[in-house]
Amino acid sequence: MKLIDLSVIIENTPSEPMKIKHKRISHKKGAKLIAWRAHLKREKNIFKKAAAFLKILIGKRKISAKDFPQSMFITQDKVTLSTHMGTHIDSPYHFGPLCEGKPAKTIDQLPLDLFYGDGICLDLRHIKPGKAITAKDIKEALAKINYQLKEKDIVLIWTGTAEKWGSKEYFTQACGMSEEATAYLVNNGVKLIGIDAYSFDLPFPIMLNRFMETKEENLLWPAHFYGRKKEYVHIERLKNLGALPSTGFKLCCFPIPIKGADASWSRVVAIVN
Repeated sequence: MKLIDLSVIIENTPSEPMKIKHKRISHKKGAKLIAWRAHLKREKNIFKKAAAFLKILIGKRKISAKDFPQSMFITQDKVTLSTHMGTHIDSPYHFGPLCEGKPAKTIDQLPLDLFYGDGICLDLRHIKPGKAITAKDIKEALAKINYQLKEKDIVLIWTGTAEKWGSKEYFTQACGMSEEATAYLVNNGVKLIGIDAYSFDLPFPIMLNRFMETKEENLLWPAHFYGRKKEYVHIERLKNLGALPSTGFKLCCFPIPIKGADASWSRVVAIVN
């Protein structure tokens, strides 16, 4: 059995317009802080808190940083970022408040069995940046590997965009799924689709420029908005799809269950026997 990591590292990079803020309380600072808090938290009365604080200042406290092994405590990190950074899964709620006429599900409301199943990797690297992947493209890719879709297959769209990770071109130069290609997969039993690009749709700048020229609203995030008509979810920002066979592997991509969130990060792993 071989495990293949399909997730990018969450980091600040030219490929990500959004940024992550990462703050850390160090081992040494943590020892000092916990010593302070240990004394102050015990006292509820404001005057007793003040007295405890004074004891800390003059060194008459029962616990200090030196009491910890090597004068160090444990670290604590605080990370602030969008649910749409790194390799992540978009829930139906991300696409709109309603799905199939019912309240759309948030990421924590989706069943676990949706995120584990037979993986199919379709090679669509010949589709040029700026072009939308059509239903015909999907059918041809399936015919090339002589595969017929079945219920709950997890389909991965290999565009080759992951090779641009780390550059600005990753965000601006890619192909993307069309509504008709998405509908074809969903109508054939697929509920989870992944892509190795920044967005499931065409890159934002390309879509917006075309919309400004034509004012046709169907040019804006058509694959995303299809999720208002039929329930499905997708994974964005995969990597290493070239290391996968076309079929014959399992995909494991459980999202972090954030209450009420529209998306969540996932460590996507392919299991190849």
